[in-house]
Amino acid sequence: MSEQKYYVKLRPEIMYYSSYDGFESTIYTDFWLDKSGIFVPSIDRDKITKSELAEIMDGVLYTQTDSLPFEWLYSFESLKENLGWEFNETIDKWEYSNPIIELVPVEEVEK
Repeated sequence: MSEQKYYVKLRPEIMYYSSYDGFESTIYTDFWLDKSGIFVPSIDRDKITKSELAEIMDGVLYTQTDSLPFEWLYSFESLKENLGWEFNETIDKWEYSNPIIELVPVEEVEK
């Protein structure tokens, strides 16, 4: 069985500021990750598996591990919400997903 494929989207609440002629404006982005690790417009996005995503930028956006790399004393919900870590019982590993990205299953987009 092949691994699930995702589109990796830069979260809509991530924005950058542009200053032109002394006016500052907020520009909300709609960018998706390609396999080279660059966020591009949706027309150039790539289908990426979690294992491929873990290799991009040395795991800065996504990683899997057998145990947390730190001690956590609070709820698992706050661990996911605040730091992006959650336990995946299917693969019996901890997964980190950087809060700036959203993993969108390919099937959801290509309906």
